Amino acid sequence: MKEPLAFLLRPTTTKNIIGQTHVLSQGSLIQRMVENKFATSLIFYGPSGIGKTTFAIALANDLGIGYEIFNATTDKKQKLEKIISSIEADKKFILIIDEIHRMNKDKQDILLEYMETGKVYLFATTTENPFFTINPAIRSRANIIELKRLNTNEMFNYTKEMIANQKIVIDINDEALKYLADLSAGDVRSFINNLELFIELYNDKKIDLQLVLKVLPYAKNPSGAYGDDFHDLKSALQKSIRGSDVDAALYYFARLIEIGDYEVLMRRMVIMAYEDIGLANPAIPARVFTACNAFRNIGMPEGIIPLGLAICEMALSEKSNSAYEATSQALSDVRSGKIYDVPDHLRDAHYKSAKKLGRGIGYKNPHNYKNDWVDQQYISDELVGMQYYKNKTSSSYEKKVYELYLKMKKPS
Repeated sequence: MKEPLAFLLRPTTTKNIIGQTHVLSQGSLIQRMVENKFATSLIFYGPSGIGKTTFAIALANDLGIGYEIFNATTDKKQKLEKIISSIEADKKFILIIDEIHRMNKDKQDILLEYMETGKVYLFATTTENPFFTINPAIRSRANIIELKRLNTNEMFNYTKEMIANQKIVIDINDEALKYLADLSAGDVRSFINNLELFIELYNDKKIDLQLVLKVLPYAKNPSGAYGDDFHDLKSALQKSIRGSDVDAALYYFARLIEIGDYEVLMRRMVIMAYEDIGLANPAIPARVFTACNAFRNIGMPEGIIPLGLAICEMALSEKSNSAYEATSQALSDVRSGKIYDVPDHLRDAHYKSAKKLGRGIGYKNPHNYKNDWVDQQYISDELVGMQYYKNKTSSSYEKKVYELYLKMKKPS
């Protein structure tokens, strides 16, 4: 059976790793480990398809230390027990655990006693944030190596070199090759798999852009509705809208739409409308909410139209988080124990005996006064002078509202 191209091209040494210059540069931890033949436990963290396991194997080869691979997703516990029992006490050993985030934390604890001996080094790979998914005891005994997606030029230049060295035999022009690199969205495995498709099925043709577009019309979306990518995209969307960059906001919106978890996206949009725009443009939250309901009624793909409009409106609107900040501060005070009695004149006085308890006595109804305002204390004595709401003057609407507020406070 013919081996897959991705297997045949897998680097056996870190010298042949594509990209990842941020962890392979002179003086880096990896470079020093190889140079001094010194091993330590590592956690390789990053998106799927970028070569985390390949990196772990290549590093083990460079260190000259034996290793075994255990896949926490597909392998059974018995395999892990067999690997551990076969470790020789007088030899150093690297245990590569693929997708360690799939292993529950109780099972992760089993690894600790072997790591403590100094004979077994853990090379773990994960697509999930290790600070959330890996046992803190293991994490404290390992260095985290974050790997990045490759850029188009790195994959393009790598393939050109492979073709020049006749390690890959394919007749493809630069435009088509660059598009294939773009199409993979930084996923090396996807890139090589697509390349293999043309090598095996179209070796009798000159591969040009038209053929690539015909065979592979859709780009790979490297993100899924879970993990760091998804949360990072939501964060980037909100921060782009907060920063009034409509183009960046639309890009991240498109990325999230392609993932397909529309309800989570719309929930975040409504939150942004209230949190980041707020009093600067109070009509926006209602408009965003309406756009979300329109999406639910219309569905895909036309439902993107009202959502896209809402994204543009939020990004281009004036911004104010004064209401959000005021609410957060009030909650913080309550939760920190600032609990005081309601002034008697503000207490419920609708029942007959309320006056016997002093409830409601002295209350002044603002509607009975000029401008519907009267000078009156609404807070307990302990909190007199505190100010939660601090107006912002950067938005015209909130500035106008605050001017009206001051006018009411000081009636002519």
